[in-house]
Amino acid sequence: MPVSAAARHSHVSRPSSQSLLGYGARSPQVARMQQLIRNAGIEVGPIDGIFGPKTLAGVKAYQASRGLSVDGIVGPQTWAALQRGAPQSSRPTAAVDGADTFTPGGSKQVTAYVNGQPRTISVVPVGNGQYLRGDAARAWERMQAAARADGINLSATSGFRTMAEQQSLYAQYGSPRAARPGYSNHQNGIAMDIGGVGGRGTAADRWLLANASRFGFRNLPSEYWHYDYVG
Repeated sequence: MPVSAAARHSHVSRPSSQSLLGYGARSPQVARMQQLIRNAGIEVGPIDGIFGPKTLAGVKAYQASRGLSVDGIVGPQTWAALQRGAPQSSRPTAAVDGADTFTPGGSKQVTAYVNGQPRTISVVPVGNGQYLRGDAARAWERMQAAARADGINLSATSGFRTMAEQQSLYAQYGSPRAARPGYSNHQNGIAMDIGGVGGRGTAADRWLLANASRFGFRNLPSEYWHYDYVG
């Protein structure tokens, strides 16, 4: 379907791997896209969730490097290429002491925050370059597999966040859209923004509302894509 001129300079805010992003968009999904393009070795400016001139140039450079249509729009084909290049899930070995230190198995120790207080935890990769605390990661993988068996494809969009990442989002969106830095469940590695839901009332949304609790996840009612691991 052709993309209208208006769509080229706006974005669909749902956090799906197929979200359409264009110049001027502002969202956590833009930050995710920026990180993936930077991981591919192409500069996009700061990872700030703002689709500005540097990000536009980076998107076009990435599209050219992958033989895609160079239109500066991050649509299904560009997302597919980015997802193929994203790190895949792997099982961790014992964690190594130290902040943000990777272990051979792919887990890493990070500074987490609970009620404003810092603590060190180990987080585990869950696909798409995202991480969750170990118990939440295992539950996520079980839930994702169960959904897939039922024909529902869920993807990890935003898991653990550093203090800098949460501060950037809070500066952009403020409360209540973004939690105060130090108080977001994302910063404790137990929250996941899920891609592939598409909105309230979709098959994926209905599946999650009916089944997520079996795996220890609870939905944030104001955000259809956001689930917290409560065990």
